[in-house]
Amino acid sequence: MKLDLSKIQLSVHDVKKNIRLPRVLNPNLAELIGIHIGDGYLGYRENKKEFLIQCMGNPKTEKEHYDKFMNSSWKEIFNIDLNLKNFNSGCYGFMVYSKAIGTFFNHVLEMPIGKKSHTIKIPNIIKNTCKESISDEMVACIRGIIDTDFYLNKDNYSFELGAYFASRNLVLDLNYYLKKLGMLPIIYLDQKYYNSSSNKMLVRHKIRIRKKKDLEFWANFIGSHNPKFYKRNNFPVRHAPVV
Repeated sequence: MKLDLSKIQLSVHDVKKNIRLPRVLNPNLAELIGIHIGDGYLGYRENKKEFLIQCMGNPKTEKEHYDKFMNSSWKEIFNIDLNLKNFNSGCYGFMVYSKAIGTFFNHVLEMPIGKKSHTIKIPNIIKNTCKESISDEMVACIRGIIDTDFYLNKDNYSFELGAYFASRNLVLDLNYYLKKLGMLPIIYLDQKYYNSSSNKMLVRHKIRIRKKKDLEFWANFIGSHNPKFYKRNNFPVRHAPVV
């Protein structure tokens, strides 16, 4: 799918950095969209006319994913060498300041500016690739979401792949497209829970996958680029190729 870049302008700093923008939606870019849905944030400071794209995860489980896949993908897609590091917040990741990439994320990839946890969903640019069947782009986007936000736990002899989200629409989207792939996830909507950090009762939504055939389908067909799945859980998850 060709992307409309006609309204995207590179700033002086973008030109100096030799930043480039992709002109086609492919699985690699779709996976970055999924990763941004999970770990990303898009900000804009009006007083400085400045866009910030950041992505951060848990240094204990995400560092290798960022160092290898994220670093190479951003270089391939945007011609950027990421400055990956530990932040005072306890997270590991990167920040990129770029008018062109920020505008691209917002206007072309449909990523919202500001807090997104309650409203984020799979964007139409990905959904529109699935008019006849589930596309490689949708599979890659789902992989990016799973790699950043899902857990894989073992309970006795059974594994569970799952996640909690503040966004109801994202859980509904994942449930719909995973079912289109032939899987049977279970979702729990509007669950109330006590959040100790805010000292408030909040609402979250859960999706989980427990059936052996569904876990095998995820492992063999969707795969992963995050070593926390294919190295540390004693579960044979396919190391997905970069297309």
